[in-house]
Amino acid sequence: MKKFTFPLGRVMEFRRMQARVEEIKLEGLYAGLRAIDSREAAVTQQASLAEKALKSQASVTGHDLELFSSYQLARKDEQKRIDKVRAECRKRIEAQLAVVTVKRREVKLLEKLKEQRFEKWEKEMSKEIDQQAEETYLSKWNAR
Repeated sequence: MKKFTFPLGRVMEFRRMQARVEEIKLEGLYAGLRAIDSREAAVTQQASLAEKALKSQASVTGHDLELFSSYQLARKDEQKRIDKVRAECRKRIEAQLAVVTVKRREVKLLEKLKEQRFEKWEKEMSKEIDQQAEETYLSKWNAR
């Protein structure tokens, strides 16, 4: 009786490693997206604080209003930049998701092939054991 071996075992491990590498890249992209969201929240909070500070002043000068207007324009520009970076990040995430899906599919294919080969080996092993048992029984029966 021979031991079960899967000749593509090393290939399967390599594919698993590749899939994990791609998953790590995807995790990095998601971390980047979270950083973008954090940056946007910080910009929004700063804008809210600036507006509250302006409203809480007893007297507002024209210069204060001009500075606030410039700040609002800069904040809008920053928001546009954030939106653009977020869109680019989401595109990279979608592309990376496609890569991860392909890599996972390759691993599953090899795993399924291994299962099929193992089932075939088990059937052959059972046949061999049954055949040996039968031969042993017949040899003992003929010896009587």
